[in-house]
Amino acid sequence: MKRTLMIALAVCAAVLLPACGRSTKQAESVAGTVTETGKETSAGNETSPAASTQAPGSTAEFKILTGKVTEVADNMESITVADGDTKAAFHLDNAVVETSYSLEPDVKVSIIYKGEISGSDTTNAKVILVLDAQDKMEVKEVTGSVKDQAMSTFTIDTGSGKEMGFIKDNCEGLETGVLGNATDDSNGSGALVKVTYVTVTYDAGSESNFPLKVEAAK
Repeated sequence: MKRTLMIALAVCAAVLLPACGRSTKQAESVAGTVTETGKETSAGNETSPAASTQAPGSTAEFKILTGKVTEVADNMESITVADGDTKAAFHLDNAVVETSYSLEPDVKVSIIYKGEISGSDTTNAKVILVLDAQDKMEVKEVTGSVKDQAMSTFTIDTGSGKEMGFIKDNCEGLETGVLGNATDDSNGSGALVKVTYVTVTYDAGSESNFPLKVEAAK
């Protein structure tokens, strides 16, 4: 009886041990599958960086481009300017050219324009002035009362006795009579105006202010 029982127990042990081994390996296999799947899922859910968007162009009314002249049309109807690796051709219809040097290749200029430039496409850009190149030219504004005016210039008093003179070259607003009528021998009208302008500093150190727009100050 004991011998029979021992044989039966031995048979059971022989059957159970392999079964346990198979269960362990299967569990390890499943665990391995879950781990790999987890990696795949993680990789699949990885978000790509958002595409960078270039900053929009300046919304300022007047803009400045400084570059080197590469070509000038024989009739001065247009010029081509290189700004870095980009070349842009500008029509000079109704534009005023006020440069110390002849407008020719290799001369650096600053172009004040309205509208937009897209790459080398200047179709939507209207040139106002072509001036001597200025590395740090800015469009500025000043308010004051008209102190004096002549055929090609006008002067305003900005307060505290400080005066600023301007050259009347292709300036918006002058045709509206915004400078007012002279009230004394100095041709000053006292009209309060706001002037949008740029300044050119020449090699000798002198300066000229070029108004882009003159409007009544509020």
